[in-house]
Amino acid sequence: MDTPSGEEGPQEYSPKANAFRTLLDKAYFHRLPSYGNTIFYGLGFLALTCLVLLAASGLTLAFMGQTWWLTTPSGIYVRSFHLWTVQAFIFILILHALVGFTTSGFKKPRRMVWVFGATVFCLALIQTEFGYGLRGDFSAQFRAVSGADFWNGAYLGYWVNPLSHLQEFALHVAIIPFLIFVLLIAHYLLEHSYGIAKPYRKDIAYTMEPANHRIMYLRGLVLVVFIATMAYFFHSPYVPAITIQSVALAQPDRVAANLLDEYDHTSDTATYLDSIDPYTFDTRAVYVTVPYDQIVGQMGGPNALQALASSTPAESAAELAQAREYLANGGVVPVPVPTASSTATSSLATLANNPFISVLNTLMPAAQNGLYAAIVAQERPSINDTYTLRFLSDMDVFEEKAKTLNMDTEQWGMAKDETGSITKLPPGSWWLAPLGLLNWTFNLPDNPHGDGIAAGTLFAFMLVIITFPYIPFLNRLPEAFHLAPFIWRRGKRDAG
Repeated sequence: MDTPSGEEGPQEYSPKANAFRTLLDKAYFHRLPSYGNTIFYGLGFLALTCLVLLAASGLTLAFMGQTWWLTTPSGIYVRSFHLWTVQAFIFILILHALVGFTTSGFKKPRRMVWVFGATVFCLALIQTEFGYGLRGDFSAQFRAVSGADFWNGAYLGYWVNPLSHLQEFALHVAIIPFLIFVLLIAHYLLEHSYGIAKPYRKDIAYTMEPANHRIMYLRGLVLVVFIATMAYFFHSPYVPAITIQSVALAQPDRVAANLLDEYDHTSDTATYLDSIDPYTFDTRAVYVTVPYDQIVGQMGGPNALQALASSTPAESAAELAQAREYLANGGVVPVPVPTASSTATSSLATLANNPFISVLNTLMPAAQNGLYAAIVAQERPSINDTYTLRFLSDMDVFEEKAKTLNMDTEQWGMAKDETGSITKLPPGSWWLAPLGLLNWTFNLPDNPHGDGIAAGTLFAFMLVIITFPYIPFLNRLPEAFHLAPFIWRRGKRDAG
């Protein structure tokens, strides 16, 4: 009589038995239904192979550092290897889930096998985006800002902030991998205990046969060779990151105008509507007051911001409007036609005393030499990149760059990555295509609550996937498709 896993019974081991071989022997499936040696039922091992490759390449990247993986040939290859392994991992997980779905492999008592596996799949999708955010290039910046809006829209921004490199690193390298590892063990232990799912139809004949471990490892080797080859010929794309310094050198008027918006609390960050954190900080203090006070304190001289303390709201508004006009005219003073009460000379004198222009004349050189960005990044190290990325986002430089690469939201976003086309290799996050379809169908980018709608839809979809075996009527859907016999076809042939 077979045990639940299809084994003949517990095996006795001699005192001289090798411990590692014993563990491996216990982990193996030794007898399977006749269809169990097909590629359809080998996808779990291939997924595990990808997970081992991801751990090895990911730890190498983390140990060697960002400069290595962005600039050296060996680092670029390992980064590309990691990317292609992610592509294979997600693809195999989807196929693995489709086999379980098609064959109704989630029926009692195997429902929790599906729940653990589906949770691993959902965590893997989330994990990939945190990984992209660590790359150190433009894609990392664009995805971090988009991800922050997404998590804020889900009202989880207080706990999850992709703009913080430290938090993103912890999530991607430690927290989520640990959860995946634990859930994967639970998934496999239950699968091993119950054995390969038997056909739910009584007319499907099968026999029990020895598991072919040799072909299992051969498939794994082919997968490794495929990933290594693709990584060699199709490198992970790289577009240099955008910095405050680069924008200040190329478009100083844009940075100066944004500084005024941050001071006036009219920027995107200052007027952000969704969720609570991490955008509750005072943009005036973060982007203007603190950097200006530090620079003036080091250089000496009068503090123009202190002059605003004695100004009335009307006077401050007039001076701010004058500073905006100054920038709108390319930094050139508009000379009015002299009148009895106003002359060009008096206008110039007023402009010279404008505290906002004085502040800009102090902050802009600092922005162009990199000092400004360094001060902003150090204001709150625990959320290190948040202030910098939000300042750049307020200038819309990320969206503009994404459009030139054909990877912005309206163009199906990160499904294309920096390659600019869904047909070029390596592909982007093609698994995010449903979100792109959602954005395009309901025009979510123009909806003030679009991030919340997208987040809610995605989380609801994940919840349905995870709890699918427990949902009445819906869990009978695979039987209506009648595709399972195709998966079991070898069992029918052997029986005949």
